[in-house]
Amino acid sequence: MKYIIYGTNRVAKDFLYIFDNMEILYFTESRPSHAHFLGYPVHDLNYALQDTAYDQIILCDFDKTEKRAVLEQQNLSYGKDFIYEEDFFPLLDEIRIPNDRRIAVWGTGLVAKKLTDYNETWKTDCYIDTYKSEEQFCGIRVVTPDKIEEWKDYFVIIAVAKDQEILDYLRAQGLREKTDFANYQMILGTPSALLRRTIFDRAYYDLECRTMLNHLEVFYRGNTRCCCTTFVEQNLDNVLDKDVDALWHSNLHKVLCLSTENRTYTFCDKSMCPLFVAKKNGQGKVTDRPYRSMSDRPEVLAVGYDSSCNLSCVSCRKELRIATGKELENLSRITRKLKEEYLPACRFLILAGDGEVFASRTYQELYEDENSNAEFIRLLSNGTLFTPERWERFAQGKTGKIMLTVSIDAATKDTYERIRRNGNFEQLQKNMEFAASLRKEGRLRYFRMNFVVQAENYREMVPFVKWGERLGVDEVFFTKILNWGTYTEEEFARISMMEKDGITPKKELKEVLEDPVMRSSSIADLGTIQYSHREDETELVENYYMWELEKRGGKIFV
Repeated sequence: MKYIIYGTNRVAKDFLYIFDNMEILYFTESRPSHAHFLGYPVHDLNYALQDTAYDQIILCDFDKTEKRAVLEQQNLSYGKDFIYEEDFFPLLDEIRIPNDRRIAVWGTGLVAKKLTDYNETWKTDCYIDTYKSEEQFCGIRVVTPDKIEEWKDYFVIIAVAKDQEILDYLRAQGLREKTDFANYQMILGTPSALLRRTIFDRAYYDLECRTMLNHLEVFYRGNTRCCCTTFVEQNLDNVLDKDVDALWHSNLHKVLCLSTENRTYTFCDKSMCPLFVAKKNGQGKVTDRPYRSMSDRPEVLAVGYDSSCNLSCVSCRKELRIATGKELENLSRITRKLKEEYLPACRFLILAGDGEVFASRTYQELYEDENSNAEFIRLLSNGTLFTPERWERFAQGKTGKIMLTVSIDAATKDTYERIRRNGNFEQLQKNMEFAASLRKEGRLRYFRMNFVVQAENYREMVPFVKWGERLGVDEVFFTKILNWGTYTEEEFARISMMEKDGITPKKELKEVLEDPVMRSSSIADLGTIQYSHREDETELVENYYMWELEKRGGKIFV
């Protein structure tokens, strides 16, 4: 098929970034303002209408009303002579909602409401609720499962967080996943749904962050994301389901990359990522800057798929966790996959985002592998096992620059051992002195201490900074506590030092943030606490984690 694109705008630019193998003859406009667009010639619409070399016109724009009227005035019809850019979106999906079946959404809670808010492509026939309490939800009838007479007439979207019972029920009806039913995350996370969100997003931020083009995080059960799991919610595929090339060069990843290349940052949590401090939405702004493609393979690899740890911190878990049995077997499968397919191309290895790097057998297998000699290695640790013996074993044979980040969350023994259960503050202090000596000798290229701010410890932020200054660390980094499912909403409201909006600090925390030490220290960084976080004057970030470390560690990645 040969196409003409009607519209020289950002929507057309985004469209061609995703659909880059189409045969495009040229662009057209009713009143062209330039001769070329994206390397293609631009012709007057009258020229295009007299041309017989094309098969269809693709209409690209945020609002298509005017362009469609112009074409219909020339007796051209939608679907035959011209189509919309969004008509191509479903071609990206591995799972598609059938258009010849009724749609039933199972769930009538917050998840179902979220699904409804994002839905622009299908009509819901009914909602299913096992314990029906209302006759309607979002203006549509609600039924119990026993009221569905013929399940094959429906495609079911499961819109609840814990769905195992529903999955078992639907399978018992003879239904097949992806053919007859799917979880809401599969639907909201299809490339077509995500593309629809970002291509028609009119936001614009003066920031060039290339993280999604080169970064992969591997976390729980081998799931992946192409940025920090705190800053973006959308998963890519699982490392166990696809090989590295299929996962990395997927349509899904390409759409996420588009959201940073077009500067909408549609899928980024701007209330969490420090890059967006003081960054304003310049809605509608467009530039001629070319879009970049992703790297051949992920160059920055952050792993956090093993929760094994020697501590049970109150903000993270309620008991000690050490992987055994089938769980350990599955972790070993992930480890083998990373060693074979991901480590060879990795320049910057970050471990570990979950669990304790020196307590995990799988992480040890990973960092002792012959391919695990990246140019740059960052250790994320709780510090309690960072002894000279373990350091020497880890560092043996490593030629790259090694960085250490230690999560501590307290400055006194009592608070530390309440928050970081099973921890020994005296041992931690010795280990931090040892780490400080490695930094002075240059064997560590960077040394940072982390502090998760909560009601239990916020009064120790100032002494924590002073401790870091005595040790000579590069940075002390503060973040607001998040609820990883550890607390009820009421418990979290008491524990968090932020107001309900998640951005404004409570009065008591504001007083600490105004302390002269917090305001003047050269090593204190308020990270995700954006209220007093100093704006970083940067417009280009090659990778968030590299940028984050070089803010105070100097030129590390050279």
